[in-house]
Amino acid sequence: MTTTTAETPPLRLRSPSDLLSATPYLLGFHPSNSLVVLGLHGTGLHFHVRGDLPDDRDDGEMLAEEYAAMFGRHKVDGVVLIAYGPERAERFLRAVADAMRRHGIPVPECLRAHEGRYWSLTCDEPDCCPPEGRPFDVRSSAAAAEATLAGMVALPDREAVVRALDGPTGDALAAIQEATDRAGLRLVRLASAAAADIGVGPAAVRAGALALAAAVKRYRAGGRLTDDEVAWLTLLLHVLPFRDQAWLRIDRDGPPGRAVHRQLWADLVRRADPGLVAPAAMLLGYVCWRAGDGLRAGIAVDRALEADPGYRGARLMAEILDRAVPPSALPPLGRPRRRAVRRRMR
Repeated sequence: MTTTTAETPPLRLRSPSDLLSATPYLLGFHPSNSLVVLGLHGTGLHFHVRGDLPDDRDDGEMLAEEYAAMFGRHKVDGVVLIAYGPERAERFLRAVADAMRRHGIPVPECLRAHEGRYWSLTCDEPDCCPPEGRPFDVRSSAAAAEATLAGMVALPDREAVVRALDGPTGDALAAIQEATDRAGLRLVRLASAAAADIGVGPAAVRAGALALAAAVKRYRAGGRLTDDEVAWLTLLLHVLPFRDQAWLRIDRDGPPGRAVHRQLWADLVRRADPGLVAPAAMLLGYVCWRAGDGLRAGIAVDRALEADPGYRGARLMAEILDRAVPPSALPPLGRPRRRAVRRRMR
């Protein structure tokens, strides 16, 4: 099963057609062969999950219980279920609805969508929900227009999102590998010069802090790093104390800085030497998760683990995503405690 979880931005959804029109924008792509679960808090959507439809009935029963347990842990007030697929998808859809109800979770709406039509499993009125289904058009929906105005984008499919974060190939790969060789020599010279002074580790952290500050400033102004700058920052991120500084800065810059950090780390993921991309990809996964973009967070973490299966930061992020932990459940990193602040002021 491939699952994507994320917190849901506020959208006004008044009908099944609105739900179906907004869902691709919530996910970031138009789903197919998928189950989407929208968690409700009060009268609004709060948390959503997308997963592949199972291949057989045994997997379906087990997955249904997993979905119900997940949303039970989040203490939602109810869920809306949407299956994207042919009629056979209804068996799994009903299994998930039954599991939710066994866990005490109301299911006010249960939909199946396929080839521009939808069917409601909670409505048996022919005038409202005819056997042939009701047509819907994502493009002409007010919900889709509202999502677009909010800056949300729906790519054609999940693979399009994955491709948008692919690493370099061909000439671009050769160029960044050459730049990485130059960055490696630069790092050796830095280590040699610092060995008898402040030490190699502190020198690398200081160099990383300078490189990161310059990179954030560049992307905030709409610029972009050169290959040599990408390679230098990529290598320095393998120094864990500096990697942790970069991680902390994502939260310290707060929501206003997230767009800049997403642009920076996404650019590194697309351009860095694929064998060295794990720290940058993990940071991209973190900032996407903080921003409520579970889809890209998962793709970035997969890139990190592909480059380095044992990378601990990526494994931690993978666990957070697998457990569907929402950003609101974890405070920002590096937030000073009030008691410590008061102690310093004395």
